[in-house]
Amino acid sequence: MAGAFLSVAFATGCRDSSWTPLGSADVILSEVKLRGAAAVSRRLDSDENFARSVTNGIATGDSIWMEVAAKLAPTSAAAEATLSIALASALIHSPARVLGLLGQTYPVEEVCGMPFLKADSQAVASYYDSASTALQRVVTPDIRPRRDSCLVALADARKRRLERIDPSYVVKNKPASPKRRR
Repeated sequence: MAGAFLSVAFATGCRDSSWTPLGSADVILSEVKLRGAAAVSRRLDSDENFARSVTNGIATGDSIWMEVAAKLAPTSAAAEATLSIALASALIHSPARVLGLLGQTYPVEEVCGMPFLKADSQAVASYYDSASTALQRVVTPDIRPRRDSCLVALADARKRRLERIDPSYVVKNKPASPKRRR
């Protein structure tokens, strides 16, 4: 009986199944222990479904997903950008945990600099308000300097983004039409 249970547990341990869904944080942490962080990080580039489930999980800000983010080391610029976007999304839900991860692997300027691909002025303003409110709740002395750096990067990104979105900015910087030849 115990042998049958172990064989079922072993067979489903590393694959997608109804018991262990693809991208479960526990399964990913087990995979990191078995194969190493570098191998799992490379999988972010090679397996789109896996990368999507990992980034969606990290974006929730859940503590076990923050542990996954801490273990991963992005191996490409695309993976680094994707994880920065996920951490920026998690910043609203779990600012202290995200700030704890910022440093060498995840630079403050990238995560706090609104790394989102598409955003209109309403989305930028809404994200800024939510993120800055969440960051203000962080009062732990050891991460306060990172919080302050993050707030500065967030304010700079907001200003930069809104300048690009503002229609008067586009009109002011509109290229001159070429002169017509006779």
